[in-house]
Amino acid sequence: MNIDIGQYNANPDLYQSLINDLYAAHPPITLPPEYASFFKNDLLRLLIRLARYKFVARLVKKTDRVLEVGSGSGVGCTFLAQHCAHATGIDVKTTEVEEARSINRRENVAFVCGDLFKQPAERIYDVVLALDVIEHMPVEQGDKLLAAMTARLKPDGMLVIGTPSLYSYPYQSALSQASHVKCYDQQELVSLIERHVGRALPFSMNDEVVHTGYSKMAWYYFVLGFGPKTAPPL
Repeated sequence: MNIDIGQYNANPDLYQSLINDLYAAHPPITLPPEYASFFKNDLLRLLIRLARYKFVARLVKKTDRVLEVGSGSGVGCTFLAQHCAHATGIDVKTTEVEEARSINRRENVAFVCGDLFKQPAERIYDVVLALDVIEHMPVEQGDKLLAAMTARLKPDGMLVIGTPSLYSYPYQSALSQASHVKCYDQQELVSLIERHVGRALPFSMNDEVVHTGYSKMAWYYFVLGFGPKTAPPL
């Protein structure tokens, strides 16, 4: 392959060789429809979506094994895999799991099509996260989701929950409103998560900025959980 490099390069031969290698090693990726729509209509939303994963990426260690619940089309899970030892994404949607596998170019990522509630519960992960998942369930099922997630955490592991705030619901897209069952007030979410961990640390997020400011003005919430409880809550 011989790529047109133009005429403004300090070392044309070297640059040509490097560009040719780049194109040969990394064939183009076809984006899933959701991300293609971002490119067409709203790249700001794409940056905000990636900023959520950037926040989590700053929290994980290179040695961590990570499980993402509700990994969707896999872009976020692949992002996290660049910052940890291994990332596994699980989702019930066959179409999105197929999309995730088609765009993945990393050996330390695996995508599983299945329901977390039906998977063996073993405490094997350093980090278990679910971004934009719990709001798709009623409170009772969200509580079961948290129990299933913490059951897969090591004793010193970290739980990460990210979800749109209750106060953002009137401004969410038609697609979001059609799928969101229960959005939370921050303290309500913290109280639910504290049934399953020893300590929960809440954060707010507006666009790409994560902060500890007034939660009712936040578009999105993160809650970090530590010290998974070994027995089901009463």
